[in-house]
Amino acid sequence: YPKQIIYLLASFTALVSLCHFLSLGYRYATRNRVYAAKKKTAISLRRLPAAVADSARAVTFRWTLALGSSYTLNLAGVFLTLGYIAVLLTWTFVNSTTVAGVKVDPGYYANRAGNIATSQMPILVALGMRNNPISWLTGVSYDRINFLHRLLARVICILSWIHGGGRVRNDSVTKTWMQAGILASTSISLMLILTIRPVRERSYELFLLAHFTFAFIFVLGTYFHVASRRMAYFGVWPSMMIWGLERFFRLVRLAVYNFGYLNPRSSETSRKSLDASVEVLSNQSLRVTIHRPKIFHWRPGQTAFLAFPTVSKSPFESHPFTMSTIDDDPTSNQKKLVFIIRVRKGFTQRLSRVASPDQTYKVFINGPYSSPPILMGYQTVILIAGGSGVAFTLSLLSDLISRAKRNEHACERVVFVWALRHLEHVQWIEDHLSALLKDVPSSISVDIKIYVTSPAPPTEEKWDDDSNGNGSKESLDGSDSLQSEPNLLESPYVSLGHGRPDVSSLISDEVASATGSISVNVCGTHSLAEAVRKATRNPRPMDILRGGPTVTLHVEAFGSRVSRSFQKKTQYLNMANLL
Repeated sequence: YPKQIIYLLASFTALVSLCHFLSLGYRYATRNRVYAAKKKTAISLRRLPAAVADSARAVTFRWTLALGSSYTLNLAGVFLTLGYIAVLLTWTFVNSTTVAGVKVDPGYYANRAGNIATSQMPILVALGMRNNPISWLTGVSYDRINFLHRLLARVICILSWIHGGGRVRNDSVTKTWMQAGILASTSISLMLILTIRPVRERSYELFLLAHFTFAFIFVLGTYFHVASRRMAYFGVWPSMMIWGLERFFRLVRLAVYNFGYLNPRSSETSRKSLDASVEVLSNQSLRVTIHRPKIFHWRPGQTAFLAFPTVSKSPFESHPFTMSTIDDDPTSNQKKLVFIIRVRKGFTQRLSRVASPDQTYKVFINGPYSSPPILMGYQTVILIAGGSGVAFTLSLLSDLISRAKRNEHACERVVFVWALRHLEHVQWIEDHLSALLKDVPSSISVDIKIYVTSPAPPTEEKWDDDSNGNGSKESLDGSDSLQSEPNLLESPYVSLGHGRPDVSSLISDEVASATGSISVNVCGTHSLAEAVRKATRNPRPMDILRGGPTVTLHVEAFGSRVSRSFQKKTQYLNMANLL
């Protein structure tokens, strides 16, 4: 039975991987496609597969279900969760009737529950890794499938107690292997209690300590419980190997990308060239610039973990930030990486306090991570960002325009929407965007819409949940205020609006005018992500059969969490996989 479950999960993963690679192949094959100028009025059955696929995506990935007050899950995640639980429990209790007719006999299901739980341990470990082979194959970022890691831990806990309840005997509790099993079940139970979401939000340090301690005890207890059985070679040892290999791979990348710091033969000048410069853009934003060897490559929209030894509280503290620049200069010996960082509590606040234009800071980088969209084969690309989420959409915009300038077919039209609270926040990207908009070729239509959601900044204002979710105060002094409008607004590609953008009307207008596929990408608060989901969640099969565009949606960062828990987002990502 454990093998059958593994075969089923492997088959499902292979199916998703196949769909992922076929999608990549289709995008690459149609990257230079020229779309018709007008839609057809007649229904074409040749477009039936596209209509079915688009409708399925709209329903399964854009309709969400609120789980409690602090988490939402789309229908695809709900179906996957229920299916995974059903498979594990069905294979546990199926065919558990004895020859005497006793149904659900512990002698049948107890050992099976323990074997199934042990066989799932390598998958549990793999789902919690940054360098995740499942993510590499399926194209789903490690932080997106982390909910399966938490789900599987809970199911394994239940299976372990089902196993123990059916096998424990009065005379067997004194045996070492039984005591080890009880210790393993107890440790994973305590771990699940002490790592629930309210605990993670209120005391992340307690979560880290509890996770590491009880996970170690659980693995150790399981090993001594099954040491004399074959399951040690199918469950415990593979789990340890996966954990060790991932840590080794992470250390190798850390050493390679920061070798100048570690090489004793490096000169002081060489080491200084790797340091980060930190520029204070405003009281709420920083720009961190670092340089790394040309062997460091990344895709637009990916993130990297940064560790500042002189700023961090511990040597293991690192934080993920999106690279707003792109890897488009193969001739340079060094790559320039720019990060736009929003100042909040904790590490970013400490970094803003020590930031000085006359000083550089030692920084270790590890990455890249995440699975951003590959924007090939689309007629129209819509990029929507709120606040500091612009770091993600800016890199995608830079890639599209840079490809167009190199006479590579990127897309026919790109719409860039940025909602920010104060006009002075435009300075975060003004220099970069102004340079990018010079000499834009006629092959691509660029429409940049900037929306200011707040009036002129007051002296002191509380950040609401939709802007940051942490209740801290934002003070604006003269350095944050602009004496005049940014020069960027003089560009013919840029328009300025006030209030929140009507993303539903914006997307509907683009869908109505397009004849080719559309990619919608959003990075912002929960409310912004939900607004974009609502604008794209209704199936349009008849429109697609008549030549209308298919729509794909990519939601980045904190789109799956409610806004009040956003303040912990960076913390969840920065050390969730250290242990």
